[in-house]
Amino acid sequence: MTGTPSASAAEMEPPVQVISRARASFVHVTLVLFAAAVVGKAAQLQLIDHEHWRQEAERQHVVDVKIAPPRGAILDATGTVLVETREEVQIIVEPHNLGPSRRKGLDGKVRTVDSRVVLRKVLKDLRVPDKWVKRAYNPKQYKWVEIPLRFAPADVARLRNLSGVKLRPRLERVNSTPEGLRGIVGVATATGGAVSGIERELDHLLRGEEGMNQLVKDGRGGRIGSPMLAPVAAQPGHDVVLTVNQQLQEIAEEALKNARERTGATGGDLLILDPRDGAVLAIAGVRNGKATLGNGLTEAFEPGSVMKPFIISRLLDRGGLLPDQLFDTYDGKWQYGVKKYEDTHKAERMSVRDIVRFSSNIGTVQASLKMDDAEEYQTLRDFGFGVPTGVSYPSESRGNVKLPPYSQLDHAQMSIGYAMSATPLQIATAYASIANGGELLQPSLVREVRDAAGTLVYRHKRTVVRRVLRSETAALMREMLKSVVDSGTSTAADLQTFDVGGKSGTARRVRDNGRGYELGKYNSSFAGMFPVENPQYVLVARLIDPQGTYYGGLVSGEMVNDALQSAIATRNASLDRGELARFARPMAAPPPKPLTPEQLRIAQRDSARFDSLKAPAPAKVEPIPMPSRIVVELPFATARETRRPDAVELRPVPSVYGLSARQAARTLYAAGFQVSLVDGSAVRTRPVTGAMLRVGSTVQLESPR
Repeated sequence: MTGTPSASAAEMEPPVQVISRARASFVHVTLVLFAAAVVGKAAQLQLIDHEHWRQEAERQHVVDVKIAPPRGAILDATGTVLVETREEVQIIVEPHNLGPSRRKGLDGKVRTVDSRVVLRKVLKDLRVPDKWVKRAYNPKQYKWVEIPLRFAPADVARLRNLSGVKLRPRLERVNSTPEGLRGIVGVATATGGAVSGIERELDHLLRGEEGMNQLVKDGRGGRIGSPMLAPVAAQPGHDVVLTVNQQLQEIAEEALKNARERTGATGGDLLILDPRDGAVLAIAGVRNGKATLGNGLTEAFEPGSVMKPFIISRLLDRGGLLPDQLFDTYDGKWQYGVKKYEDTHKAERMSVRDIVRFSSNIGTVQASLKMDDAEEYQTLRDFGFGVPTGVSYPSESRGNVKLPPYSQLDHAQMSIGYAMSATPLQIATAYASIANGGELLQPSLVREVRDAAGTLVYRHKRTVVRRVLRSETAALMREMLKSVVDSGTSTAADLQTFDVGGKSGTARRVRDNGRGYELGKYNSSFAGMFPVENPQYVLVARLIDPQGTYYGGLVSGEMVNDALQSAIATRNASLDRGELARFARPMAAPPPKPLTPEQLRIAQRDSARFDSLKAPAPAKVEPIPMPSRIVVELPFATARETRRPDAVELRPVPSVYGLSARQAARTLYAAGFQVSLVDGSAVRTRPVTGAMLRVGSTVQLESPR
């Protein structure tokens, strides 16, 4: 048994583990790929996505605090601030944190003060309502109290660095604009959000550029400054200086208010423009007792007879009319097509001058027939109607002028201010072209713009759109418009000290639905210039639905008169006083006041004393007798003897319609005629107006007893 083993050695040894090459290769490859992925991801993070993750880290650790820029101020033409941005402070109280505070005094020493005592005194001085004071001292109900008032930084300076008290600065937009101008200036917040008016139109200049302050978050979420993160300062907005004169604006608003109270009108407008450079000096508007949002620019209406001078002036300019040319006016009633026209001032015939002076519908329509549809349309467009004026305002109305061809009725109606519409600004700009010698100007509400450093960025310059009249025609039209005020339909606008020119308009008002006209409702307007010889103002006045007397020349003319008198009496109302003095009328000295009995007694006593001191009268000298006949030898023939028979000058008899006998006699004398007064039923001439007579001939002037 000894040679025979009990078990084989192989059976007694443990089995050998065989390593799989495939499995080992898989593990190795996996580890290599994993390592490559780690290295690749690290490379991506460090090299490719470095900037992204740096910004993400900053976003989580750094807070960007936007710094709102102070919005630019808006000033009037004299430099008076109308709208500005001011820094104001809101008080925030943490009632549970009120208590002792360590503060450095003015002397540099650190002292402990009780914030409760200081806060109470400051709130009392600022007259904060009691309910907010009680909340600020009630830690059981309130952990955070924001007092809903704003204060000047200097008024709350004592609260700085007090425990439990925080001061939150705010920028506030403060508006001190006259009420009637607020719609033009518009609305905006201190940091942006312009809503309307100039604030919206020039928002890109007024709002400035935002700044940025970067703060680091601490472990508790608090914010601390870092010297490594430099703040970017906010850039204040530009300051805008308007062409509007605040004093003249207040005068316009007061004149409009007085006119509404006087006439019972529901609303109205008064716009004043400088015809020399197109600057809008004042613009007031009221609807139903409230100031409007720019209706002088945004609301177009049918203006009526204030449009007549433009048709007449264009015909005069091209030679289609003569100033003394006569038109049949049929005693104030005339049928043309489907429309019956009537004149308030009735006459059989009128010259072109009188058509303007007495606002003849019949005469104007007949004159307009001398131009075709295309020329009528072009005339109105040339004077700026039917297109925006280009003023800096976001919602200016362009009005309405129809495109030709026109019906017979529309052609006639447009010549007298119907079947079209215009804004007060368009009317003022058109009248300015007559006032300045024939140039249509682009109006402006902005005088200049300056940046935060005071550097001039923009200044308004006189901009000529086109020439619409020859200077001679414009001067002739100013003469005609002067007659409208001194003896025509608008005598209420006349001043004792200066000559005013203008034209009235009394147009029926269109219904709100645009269909037909309101019964007894009128737009009563007047467009004028002052002084007429060299105008510094063009004024457009309008009253809506005046009660009782509704003629534009009377109610709106009186409004213009009121505004002009106030402007003349105001030192700073955009008037050149030296230039104005050249055109002042000489005023008659007032009659002497009667003496009181005491003054009369003293005067008689002094006169007696003076007579007693007089030197004796000189001896009487006998006069030298004069010869009964004097012979004078003339060395040359008289003008009567040398004048040729065919050189006799003939002139038309001028119109005296609507004048008093005294005014009519002066008119005839000025035309070169002798006058013989005879009794009659009305003021009129024989021969009739327009008859050609030799200069020096006698004209019979009928005058009622």
